[in-house]
Amino acid sequence: MERFALCVLVALAASPSAGAAEVLPPVSQRFSASQTEETPDFRRHVVTLLGRLGCNGRACHGSFQGQGGFRLSLFGYDFTADHEALAGGDAPRVNLDQPPTSLILQKPTLAIDHEGGERFKTKGWEYRLLSRWIESGAPQYQPDSAELLDLHITPTEIVFDRAGQTAQLNVVAEWADGTREDVTPLCRFRTNDESMATVSLSGQVTACGKGDTHVVAFYDNGTTAVPVLQPVSDRLGSQYPRVLTPTKVDELVVAKLRKLGIVPSVVCTDAEFLRRVSLDMTGTLPMPDEVESFLANRSPDKRARKIDELLERPTYAAWWTTRLCDWTGNSEQNLPVGGEQALRPDKSKQWYDWIYRRIADNVPYDQLVEGIVLATNRTPGQTDDEYFAEMSAYFRTKDPADFAARKTMPYFWSAGRETPPQALRFSYAFLGIRLECAECHKHPYDQWTKDDFEQFKAFFVGVHYTEAARARGADMRKTLGLTADQDSGDFKNLFARLAHEGTIVPWKEVVAPNPSRNKSRTASRKTVNGRVITPKLLGGEEVIAEQYDDPREPLMQWLRRPDNPYFARALVNRVWADYFGVGIVDPPDDMNLANPPSNEPLLAYLAHEFAVHGYDLKWLHREIANSRTYQLSWRPNETNELDERNFSRALVRRLPAEVAYDALLHATAASEPMHNMHHDLAVVRDRAIGVTSGLARFDGSYAVNLFGKPARAINCDCERSSEPSLLQTVYLRNDAEMLGMMDRNDGWLREVFPAKSKAATIDEETLIRNVYLRTVCRPPTDDELSIARESLSESTNTADGVRNLLWAMLNTKEFILNH
Repeated sequence: MERFALCVLVALAASPSAGAAEVLPPVSQRFSASQTEETPDFRRHVVTLLGRLGCNGRACHGSFQGQGGFRLSLFGYDFTADHEALAGGDAPRVNLDQPPTSLILQKPTLAIDHEGGERFKTKGWEYRLLSRWIESGAPQYQPDSAELLDLHITPTEIVFDRAGQTAQLNVVAEWADGTREDVTPLCRFRTNDESMATVSLSGQVTACGKGDTHVVAFYDNGTTAVPVLQPVSDRLGSQYPRVLTPTKVDELVVAKLRKLGIVPSVVCTDAEFLRRVSLDMTGTLPMPDEVESFLANRSPDKRARKIDELLERPTYAAWWTTRLCDWTGNSEQNLPVGGEQALRPDKSKQWYDWIYRRIADNVPYDQLVEGIVLATNRTPGQTDDEYFAEMSAYFRTKDPADFAARKTMPYFWSAGRETPPQALRFSYAFLGIRLECAECHKHPYDQWTKDDFEQFKAFFVGVHYTEAARARGADMRKTLGLTADQDSGDFKNLFARLAHEGTIVPWKEVVAPNPSRNKSRTASRKTVNGRVITPKLLGGEEVIAEQYDDPREPLMQWLRRPDNPYFARALVNRVWADYFGVGIVDPPDDMNLANPPSNEPLLAYLAHEFAVHGYDLKWLHREIANSRTYQLSWRPNETNELDERNFSRALVRRLPAEVAYDALLHATAASEPMHNMHHDLAVVRDRAIGVTSGLARFDGSYAVNLFGKPARAINCDCERSSEPSLLQTVYLRNDAEMLGMMDRNDGWLREVFPAKSKAATIDEETLIRNVYLRTVCRPPTDDELSIARESLSESTNTADGVRNLLWAMLNTKEFILNH
């Protein structure tokens, strides 16, 4: 078989240390001869072989109901149960007295009918490995045996020069006892894009199409990936043109593009940049006079100065508060039950305001997160009556207290008493990790096992929203007439009315157990099936909970640690994805080992520098927006027209739902209301990108839901949709709400065509120019100006003609897309 000729980079994986143990040959060699005396290890060899053969997959014996009365743990996470399924019970799959008659040997070789078909030959190494294990007494897994430390894969990068070339992967497992073994025959392999490369069961990679992807190897709970590239053009080495790289971001992006022979697009026009950065950074279209002023400015640093200016606007804080509310789950339906439901809109607004204050003040991201992670309702030493009085003050209609001034924001933890949702929400919000799979079984594409999930979940046991001061609260409810069931409408409505009137009412609170003061209770509570569960950081060490007053404290310390592999990377990746339409890791909330970054050096640089700069969010926005990479045109060249993952051009994308709705209001607004949409905090708060973003009921609910606003009901960035639909088109063309925006009293059409008058207050060319500046944020071309004039001349009157032109521009792709 032909091998690729161009290059396979970095031929050998580095040894973990000098003098490391020699690598054991693969089992395919060691068990190729029938006379071998070696006893296979149940975890390292038997379970992984069954996984490689597909026996413990979801379509076979790994399904919840099993197959043919035989069930294995999905992807091999429960070694004790798997051993019992194979060697225990009334009908074991192994026969210690007569190994050749064992079902796990006869069925996969079709000596006995097997619905799963033939999996190996009777003379193959797989047969000999399983046979030798049975002959040795089918030894089971020892819980105190060494853990897998790492997987080393070679080559570490594959670069093909044409389709059809092949490369063989080699995988070495490193165990905590010092053992190093070639486990290539026991690995599962997967390609992340079959149009780019395929991979065989034995780990042979075959080039298919031009571009890049990753091939992933799975063994035990280890996962490792190899980049696979095939240049898309002959512009390599000395043939690659000189490309400006004024920032470190540009250097790292172009370094990857150079390997692929992809030349980035030219820099976008000033008009394109202003519209793009205004939408991405502030969720708001630029104003017409702002566009004209920017286009007339000849200063070489005007783009950098505009970025700094936008970062000081309330719209920046409003839009990025909305995004943080997306990720942290600020939704009415996520807020507590048990009497306070009628106040959910108030709490959602308070949640928004608390984050907004910190975004506007540029509070470091880690401090913002700390105010959520370590949040409680009650301050230390606060009495029951003092707590009830403080909370009630936030909800009174007249002169409410400033909730945003609180040190912490507890509503993240008030979704209920169940710890699995809290663990899932925490990992999603602050780590960009989806742990749902590990809640039931081993994660199919990551290192997480069910035990990992149980140990991580232990941090949240006892953290819940519960009754505060039961006796005092009961007395107050009786005095206030709150005697109905707390889930009844009468109770909820009376509770909300009293709170709004300024009456002090009894509130529930977020509480966290104090392990250091109640060691015995903590230890007894954290058990699963009688087994004590010790809190353990994801991918890290176990934690002695009794050393902390709050079990969440070590989590916050871990988030801040320089070696934390997720915290800074998750936020950086999400912000990048908002600016580019695709993450460095994509989807942005799926940072698993089988979904590696398209540009690891780029993500590592941004995450490291973000932490070094004190988790300064404005630094991150500047670093991205000031890069040449961000300012590239959407117009492709012959090398990058198919590139959607290496940032060689801007991706054209639909406006986010709230931004689209506000853009319609903005484009149709009179001059003063338009200005206020940018600079008046009270107006900004009431916009779709403002405090209403978490509410189920506000004036634009239908439109923003239609355009894909997330309900924040599940832990997934996929809730926010950018897909076009027929209903969106219908809304833009003839929905009453949309048409009403154009004709409203404080609209631009009423401003230039006063009531009962069809005469414009400005000339025709200026009117046309204004329509273009308001909608697509650029002046019309000569051809567009000529067509618009002709259209106006054919209209009944100027007012109708301008209205038709405005409607037409609001229905263009150029308006509804960010480009």
